[in-house]
Amino acid sequence: MPISFAPMREYMQMHKISYYYLSNEGIESATLQRLRRDEPVTTATIEKLCRIMKCQPGDLMCYREEPEE
Repeated sequence: MPISFAPMREYMQMHKISYYYLSNEGIESATLQRLRRDEPVTTATIEKLCRIMKCQPGDLMCYREEPEE
């Protein structure tokens, strides 16, 4: 997938935020699994994550160009 949530994982590590904490804050386990796998999530989820983690969308994701086949 061209969108990666690697920046979110780095942000979580830097700020000592766990997936368990996000789950307790209302992020569903299926959504957390999607984030771990760099699968699409809704903008509502991004908004909720930004509110919980006190960050901007750019802190959570980046675009990685995929090689053309």
